[in-house]
Amino acid sequence: MSYFIGDTPVDPATDAGQARLAYAYKARDRVQCGCRRPRPLMYIAAVNGRFIVKRMPSTGDEHAPGCASFLPPEELSGLAQVRGDAIREQTDDGTTTLKLDFPLTLAGTRPAPPEPSGKKKTEAKAPPKKLRLTALLHYLWHEAELVKWVPAMHGKRNWGLIHRLLVNAVQGKTAKSKTLSDILYVPEPWHVDRMRDAASRRQILFRGLKREGRRTPLGLLVAEYKIHEPARFGARFLFKQIPDCPFFADQELVDRFERIFSDDLRLADMEAGSHVMAIATFSIAKKGYPVLQEIGLMLTTRNWIPFEHAREWEVIDALSTSKRAFLKSLRFNLDGETPIASAVLTDLPEPVSLFVADPGAGPDEVADLRTTAEEGAYGSWLWLDDGPMPALPDRSAIPPHSLRQINSRGGAGLEAEPYKPAAPSKPEVARGNNP
Repeated sequence: MSYFIGDTPVDPATDAGQARLAYAYKARDRVQCGCRRPRPLMYIAAVNGRFIVKRMPSTGDEHAPGCASFLPPEELSGLAQVRGDAIREQTDDGTTTLKLDFPLTLAGTRPAPPEPSGKKKTEAKAPPKKLRLTALLHYLWHEAELVKWVPAMHGKRNWGLIHRLLVNAVQGKTAKSKTLSDILYVPEPWHVDRMRDAASRRQILFRGLKREGRRTPLGLLVAEYKIHEPARFGARFLFKQIPDCPFFADQELVDRFERIFSDDLRLADMEAGSHVMAIATFSIAKKGYPVLQEIGLMLTTRNWIPFEHAREWEVIDALSTSKRAFLKSLRFNLDGETPIASAVLTDLPEPVSLFVADPGAGPDEVADLRTTAEEGAYGSWLWLDDGPMPALPDRSAIPPHSLRQINSRGGAGLEAEPYKPAAPSKPEVARGNNP
């Protein structure tokens, strides 16, 4: 990626580039990205003693589709609804302040466990200006760029990479006067010969959550859910990568978890290679064991790309196996009925928004999804009916100017023959010491 300060190229990876960025940082100069003309402006942040170039807030769509800083318009996902209120980015120092609608501290006696995130809404009301628990997971996934996929990533995503990206993503983030990196626990990759060292590092974080008077600080867990099983009181939840550290939950939280997430867990069992990502708040009991307070789930494909339903999984699988580049849209705080793009193709001269209806969507939801596609900034590809998946936009068959024309004709979508899946192949083998 080419960066410029004025008309002078600068490479942040070199010592000379770091010195140039340090000077520009003190002078509050902006960096320009060379991905297109006019060059999009970027800012410089100091992180862990180094200077990095970051995308200006709400400017992702000003970059070229193939640029690492490209992001579709925030209105195609739930990001627009929380940016600026629940998510406040500081361009002077690169820090971000988050507003959360769930506690990071318990006061007095322990309250009844809250409803786990992900519950389908049954009333109409203005969305909150704070991140719900699952929305925070979406945000971390977004910041870690795990919503991005290019063919070169095939076979290179494993838990070691996921762990590192999530840990990096939380740097510089604060909420409720807490530094999230101090309370976030993302399990390390599991290795039998390193389990004691990993447990020692985990205990350091746990000791920081000791009760102080009548206030109990809470930790944040992001891990891959494995199973939960009955215990003497409630249940114990097991997460992959940490078979030596169960998390406990009382029966009321267990009952709510099973009622709200039963369909998601069945869907994960149906789609081969799926991961069930969990985000939870937890406290540390006096005896030293972790107790879950609230939990939310997000399903991902074998490549760790989030999906909501079987039809969306099929689209993401087709995109991945046909070696396409795309960005997955996430809902953040939006409910399941609010129409958003499922993904945006980024390997075309102009991006194309992909709109995929939930198989259980009613006529009104499908109509809203079509309207959103028609009003979007990009050309659109639609899969709204019960027929087979249409063919994906062909990179070689679409001239650069035609996508804008499609959108100007009312977003009619890309007409194509139904998608024909490739012959089934042997499932990928997960290598490593995963429990």
